[in-house]
Amino acid sequence: MTLLLRDLRVSLDDEGTPPAELAARRLGVDVEHARVVKRSLDARRGREPLYIYTLAVELPPGLEERVLTGKRRKQLARLEERRARREDDEDLPAPTPLDGRPVIIGSGPAGLFAAWQLVRAGHKPLVLERGPDATRRAREWAAFLRGAPFEAESNLLFGEGGAGTFSDGKLTTRIKDPRVTTVLEVLVEHGAPASCLWDAKPHVGSNALPGIVRRMRRALVEHGAEVRFDARVDDLVVRDGRVVGVRCGDEVLDAGVVVLAVGHSARDTLAMLFEHAVAIDAKPFQIGLRIEHPQELIDRLQYGAACGHPNLPVSEYSLVSRDRNGARPDVFSFCMCPGGEILPSTERRGVLCVNGASPKARDGRFANSGLVVTVEPDEFGNTPQGGIALQEQLERRAFELGGGDFGAPGARAADFLAGRVGESVGPTSYPFAVRPAPLADVVPPGAYPALVAALHDLDRRLPGFAGPDAMLVGPESRSSAPLRIQRDTRTYESPSHAGLYPAGEGAGWAGGIMSAAVDGLRVGESIAKRHSVSTGS
Repeated sequence: MTLLLRDLRVSLDDEGTPPAELAARRLGVDVEHARVVKRSLDARRGREPLYIYTLAVELPPGLEERVLTGKRRKQLARLEERRARREDDEDLPAPTPLDGRPVIIGSGPAGLFAAWQLVRAGHKPLVLERGPDATRRAREWAAFLRGAPFEAESNLLFGEGGAGTFSDGKLTTRIKDPRVTTVLEVLVEHGAPASCLWDAKPHVGSNALPGIVRRMRRALVEHGAEVRFDARVDDLVVRDGRVVGVRCGDEVLDAGVVVLAVGHSARDTLAMLFEHAVAIDAKPFQIGLRIEHPQELIDRLQYGAACGHPNLPVSEYSLVSRDRNGARPDVFSFCMCPGGEILPSTERRGVLCVNGASPKARDGRFANSGLVVTVEPDEFGNTPQGGIALQEQLERRAFELGGGDFGAPGARAADFLAGRVGESVGPTSYPFAVRPAPLADVVPPGAYPALVAALHDLDRRLPGFAGPDAMLVGPESRSSAPLRIQRDTRTYESPSHAGLYPAGEGAGWAGGIMSAAVDGLRVGESIAKRHSVSTGS
C-alpha cells in the first residue's frame, strides 16, 4: 500500500534531497520508495522560504500501521485512486455514426486536444490552421523582430499552437477537473519537463513550447489526423440550421461536425459568426497594462534575506488590490512572466496590444505582469460586438501613440501616477521603441483611476513596486474574450447551429493554456460519445 505524506516542509538547504530520504527523516522509519506528488514554494513575505512537498511513500511490510498511528499520523493518508465523477458523462443517447469527418478550426490548445481526444476514439479529424507550422512561424517572427514586414497570418497569435506557442508556457490553472492530469501527461509525453506533473506552478517556456506542439501534431498525424496550415476558414457551410462544412478560399470542405477553436483574436472569424447569427453573448473581460521591473528587484521584494540562495527560482508574484469600500474595481496581476519580456501581441497593422512571455530558463533581466481590471458588459453596450469594438478602439489609439511602427506607448510609473506624459521612459524588454504617452488613453475610462489607486496600494505593500524602476506599457487587452459563444451544457453543441462545437478561449469558455486544453478534451469527448466512427469519418 502507498501512503501519502503531506505538508512536508523542506528548508532551502535541504531542497534537492532524494524524496525517500526526506520521508525517512520525517517518519523515522526506513522507506523503500518515495516519489513527488506535489511541490510548492512557500515564499510569503516575512518568512524564511520553504518548499512544501506531498510524497507518495512505500514502506517495508509491517510498518504502515505503525506510522499511521504514530505522531505523524495527521500528515499521512492511504493513497486511493479515485475516478472523478463527470456530470457530462451522464444520460447521453446512444451514439450515431458521424456522417463525415470532424473538422477542427484552429490548432491552439483547445483544437489540439479536441483532435487528440477524437483520434483516441478512432476518428480522423481534419485540423485547419490559418497560420504556418511552428518552424516557419518562429522563423518569420524572428525576421519581423529584425525589421521584416509584419505577417498578418504568422505572428504571436496565428500559427501552429495558437497564441500559447510563444507565450510563457505556464501550465497552472484554478479549475478542478481530472482532465488537467491528462493534459499534463500528454504534454510531458511530447517533451514538457516531467516536473510539470507535480510542480504546483509548472512552466515550459516560450522557447520549448514550439517543439512540444510540433511533436504532438506529428503524433496526431501518425494516428490518422490531417493538419493543414495556411488554411484560413472564411465561412461556414450551413444547411437547414446545421453546419455541414467550411469554406477555405475557393475550397469547400464537408464536415460531420465542426469544432470552433479559433482563439481570442480571430476577429474576422467572429464577424462571420455574427453574420450567420450564431448565438453569442457578451461577457465580462479584463483589460489593463503591463508593468515591468528589474527581476532583481522582484527577487528582493519576494525573498528578502534569502534572495540569491541557489535553491530558489527567480521569483514571481500574484497580486490583488481591492478597495474595502467597493468604490473601484479590483485590480489583479495576470500572466506574470519572471525573467521574461513584453511583446507585441496583435494580428494586423493598425492595432497594438502587448503580452508577456519568458523562456524556459527565465533568465532575462526583467519581470513583467499584466495589471488588469474587469470590464462589465454594461460598459460596452451589453453586446459582444461592443466588447470587440472597445478593444479595437483602445488598440488603434495605442498603435498611434506608439508611433505607427509597432512601437508601444509607455510611461514610468511615477509619470503615470502623476497623470503626465514624461520626457522619457526607462529601460524595458519590449523589442521595439517605447514612447512616452498618456496611458489613460489606452484603457477604459474607469480603469485608469483603478490602476492609479492599485499602484499606490501595491507600492505601500511592496516598497518600490511603483518606484523609479517600474515601467508601464500597454494595453494588455486580450487577456480574455469579451464574448461567449453559447453551447449546450452537456453536449457542448451550439443551440443555434447544430454540428458546431465552440471551444476554448476564443469562444469564451477558457482562459489560458490549461483550461483551453481541458475544454478541447471535453468537446472531443462529447463528440466521440455522441457519434461513432463511420467510413466517412
